[in-house]
Amino acid sequence: MEKIIELVSRGAGEREIQAEFKRNLSAIAKTCVPSAIKDEYIAFSEFPIGSGSVDFAVFTDRSRMDVVLLEVKGADFGFLNADGTVAKSISDASGQIRDRFDFIDKNYQSFRMDAHSIRRRVEGGETIYNSLLGPRGYLNVDPQKDIDVWGIVIGGRTNDDYQESSARHKLERFTYRTRFESWDSWLRKYGDE
Repeated sequence: MEKIIELVSRGAGEREIQAEFKRNLSAIAKTCVPSAIKDEYIAFSEFPIGSGSVDFAVFTDRSRMDVVLLEVKGADFGFLNADGTVAKSISDASGQIRDRFDFIDKNYQSFRMDAHSIRRRVEGGETIYNSLLGPRGYLNVDPQKDIDVWGIVIGGRTNDDYQESSARHKLERFTYRTRFESWDSWLRKYGDE
């Protein structure tokens, strides 16, 4: 996590931050996993969904599998513009996540079955989409049960914590199943991981 903190501190761009997470998938995976099962995850980079992909995906949880879709932007811009509007990179990432959700919702059963097939292959030792299997070595999930899919968008820096918090809250109310974080808010929550 130290390298991510250093990259954010110096205002690194999207590619640098994504490259670091690709080298150390556990750094992003651990922030998506319930603390009681911190070693049960499979993390992926450039995970394909429909005609696109997400920067990262994490499979985790117990019984019903969680699939977390992540879009990671740079730390070289403010989360909010000077006029208080959300930065274009964050809006674009929100649209990318919505497009992935739209595909999943329209193809839910096949996506669920494909996700479990990928999970079994990774648990069997195969590397798919730069996968990293957590230390537990498997997920204690039931392939017959529904899956929960949610998203996270991380990017930009905080200039005004209260104004940004309000904007993130508004985004989360109108962007179904997605949480938004600036790098500052994300590091406050997970910087000690």
